Formats: sequence, C-alpha cells, structure tokens
Amino acid sequence: MSRMARRVPLGRRNLFADRRRLAASAAAVGLAIMLILLLAGLWAGIRAQATLYEDHSGAALYVVSPGTQGLFTDGSSISRHAVALARGTPGVRWAAPVRTRFAILDLHGKKAAVGLVGTVPGDHGGVWALDRGKAPRADDEIVVDQVLAQRHGLGVGSMVTVTGNRLRVVGVSRETSAFMTGLVFVTHRATDLALRSPGTTSAVLIGTNTPVAVRARLEAAGLTVLDRDQIRGAALRLATRIYGTPMTLMVGVGLIAGTLVIALIAYTAVSERRREYGIVKAIGASGWRLARLAIAQTFGIAAAGALAGTVLFGFGRAVIEWYRPQFLVVLDPSAVARAGLALVVMATVAALLPARRLAHLDPAAAYRGG
Repeated sequence: MSRMARRVPLGRRNLFADRRRLAASAAAVGLAIMLILLLAGLWAGIRAQATLYEDHSGAALYVVSPGTQGLFTDGSSISRHAVALARGTPGVRWAAPVRTRFAILDLHGKKAAVGLVGTVPGDHGGVWALDRGKAPRADDEIVVDQVLAQRHGLGVGSMVTVTGNRLRVVGVSRETSAFMTGLVFVTHRATDLALRSPGTTSAVLIGTNTPVAVRARLEAAGLTVLDRDQIRGAALRLATRIYGTPMTLMVGVGLIAGTLVIALIAYTAVSERRREYGIVKAIGASGWRLARLAIAQTFGIAAAGALAGTVLFGFGRAVIEWYRPQFLVVLDPSAVARAGLALVVMATVAALLPARRLAHLDPAAAYRGG
C-alpha cells in the first residue's frame, strides 16, 4: 500500500488540476518577481547614472577645492593657475579645467534640472558622444542630452535659457542622461560669463599613468587631489542616501507580497483536497511524504511564477524605456541571482504552513463529510 502511495502523482495532479488557477497564481507570483527585478534594475541604473560623468571624463585624478567630495554637489571653486601647475608636474599627460554644477533650464515655460558641464573647446572633459550636430565652440552654443531633447522637442538650432543667458543648441549628445538630470555641455568661458567668475574653475581633470606618484607631487604643491574612486564613491553615497532606503523598502514589500501570495495559493490547494491527502495517508503514505508533496507543489507554483515574472519584467522594462527613457533599467547577473534567491526564500517560507498541516494530517479526514 505504501508503494502505491508513493506512485500516486498527487502533487503534480493537484498543481495542474485547475489550469486557470495555476495561470492566475503564476501571474500573481510573477508580478512580485517583476517588481523585485525592476527595482533591482532601476537601482543598478541609478548607480550607473550617478557616476556617468566621472566614468567618461577619462581623468585618473581631480584637483578640487578643500572639502570637496562630489563634482556637481559641493560647489568647488579653484584658481585656473592650478591648471598650469598641474601641466608642469612630472607624470601628468594632460590637465584640463572643467566647470560642473547643477543648473535649471527654462524650456518653453517649464523648468528642467540639468548637470551643466563647461570645458575648453578641444580639451578633455567635454561631450564624448554626439547623436547629431557638433560640440560647442562659441560661448553662445550648447549641446543637450538626447533624452532631454526628446522630452522637450529640442533640436539643432533650438534656443534655450541657462542661468539667464540665451544659448543656441548646436548638438545633441547620446549616453549622457543621468538619473532625472541630463547633462548639457557649454564652453568654459560661457560658465565664466554666466557666473561672473573668470579665472576660476570647479576642478582640474588629470590624465596620468602614474596616479599615486602624481597625486603625491600635486599635494606637495599644496593642491587638494581626489582619485577616481573617491569621486565615484561620493556620487554613489549621495545616490544611496537619496534613493537607497526607498528602493530597499520596496524590494522588501515585493518579497513579502510574493511570499504571502505563494503561501495563500499553496495553503488553499491543500485545504481544498484535504480528503484526498487523507486517503493517501490512510493507505500508507507517511506525514513526511505528504509534506514533501506540499513543498513540491509550492515550488512548482514558484517556478511558474518565475517564468511569468521574466516575461512581465521584459514587458515592464520596455514600457519604462519607452515612456520614461531617463530611467535606466540595468539587469546584471547579480540582480538575477538575488531575484532567484528571493524566489527560493519565498517558496520555502510559503511551504512551511501547508507542509506542517499535511505532516500532521489525521487519516480520518478522508472519511469526514464536507
């Protein structure tokens, strides 16, 4: 009799008994998985966009004013004499001044926050990828980010107002969309005129193959120097401080929701077929055997949810990239691994209650009415 109980494919039969319910269950679990994957992708995108300029500037070192941590947030201001000093330092391949700050564009009656970058034409630190047009060379010219241009109907020849000055769009850049704020590029002299601060700059970008030795020499000359990791770290810390807690909270909500959905579905399936499980136990199946059936059924629901979640994630990412292209969704292997681990945790926790009920099921349940 016990051999017969082991041969009964009860878990699989119950899982596929009502295919519409299975599809609805998979969709519900899939939504939780989609939420976790999208949030993980958005968080990875935020982190990538937070260091967008630092990753493309090409600099190994940054000369800034004392106390500065980030390029756009701390309002660094140093003398342009630091450029000549840096260029004369042994080991420095190139040195370029750059003015960086957050600014507000006035676009047909609407305000748009941007990251303003002012560089010397032909020098390092300027726009690195153009979709169309050219880099700014005159003080009344500007290059705007592609996503910003699409959202506000800007193109080559459009006019925009930056810090009270009218500038003509001469180029549209690509791969320059930071989270919520695209980058715009002007000449360094344009920022000097706008801020009425000639002879100063925000930072000096340093290109070198020997950053440790060059940094020591520059600091010995009295300059404040940060390396690439320090500049990137400050940008990441700012992003984490602003967005980290809400993202973590929402991932936790998705994890709890998925666990409850799987648990409810599995528990309902066990409760509805309690008499069948009672019969199987009456003919010789052990409590552990029935508990394993509940666990297998729960993980079957989770697997179907994983498949549905993958499909829903692809759809959700496509919608986000179409409707809000400034939000970058990056799905890396670590995010997939974390989502898979979350699914295993959800299924394991959700299986405990139905497994425990079946393990302690009284075989007499098979003979009771209802």
